[in-house]
Amino acid sequence: MKLRDFLLAVHWLSHQSLATAKAMTFPPDNELVSWVQKQLAGQMAAFNQLKQQPFITIIDPSYPDRLKESFQPPLVLFYRGDWQLVHQTNLAVVGARQAGSYTKTSLANLVPGLDSMAIVSGLAQGADTMAHEAALTSKRPTIAVVAHGLDLVYPATNRELFNQIAKIGLVISEYPPTTPPEKFRFVARNRIIAGLAHGVLVTEAKAKSGSLITANYGLQNNREVFALPGPLSAPLAQGPNALIQAGAKMVLTAQDINEELHFYD
Repeated sequence: MKLRDFLLAVHWLSHQSLATAKAMTFPPDNELVSWVQKQLAGQMAAFNQLKQQPFITIIDPSYPDRLKESFQPPLVLFYRGDWQLVHQTNLAVVGARQAGSYTKTSLANLVPGLDSMAIVSGLAQGADTMAHEAALTSKRPTIAVVAHGLDLVYPATNRELFNQIAKIGLVISEYPPTTPPEKFRFVARNRIIAGLAHGVLVTEAKAKSGSLITANYGLQNNREVFALPGPLSAPLAQGPNALIQAGAKMVLTAQDINEELHFYD
């Protein structure tokens, strides 16, 4: 078995184990290949079909170095679209699903003024959707990192956006086809968003928000962290304001981001 196929098989079998809530015990290293082949017995047709999906493994030269060096890099990434986008300067934009006109207006003003960088987000409702739409509107590349198999779309209302990004941008997932969205998968995918990016911008978020998890992953990976300031009385300003107080860079114009990320061009 080729090493690339072996990594795909281990990745696939691991996610099967998670999906069925059955613990998987791996054998000693010198027995691992024969063990994987035994586990695949009876599933070769499905595995061969899986191999037809576009995917990148951590040993491939085109696997981005900054993701490989980040916290818990995935063994395998499935994708649709232009894989080369992962190699340019990328800004992650995250925020609350309840984000409103402040995020939308801010991104509409900020994104066109950014230097040549792609926008990375998670295709969720709210801030993620607004980030992808702002990128597309300004003719800027965008990357969506999703928390489910690429044969699914979540939320369903973003199907058209999903298809548009897959056509002219890039959609990525570490999850094999048919994997449904689950809460823990959204948390896990945040590390990939931060790992792909050179900087992380938080728009609107409550004090205990998944967006702050992404920002924390960014800090762990030595990424630049940015935040939009908000009114003291606004619940969705608590997260960004706390980040600014802790040392994140306050963003008022696109230049605030450009001057920190320009040397990656």
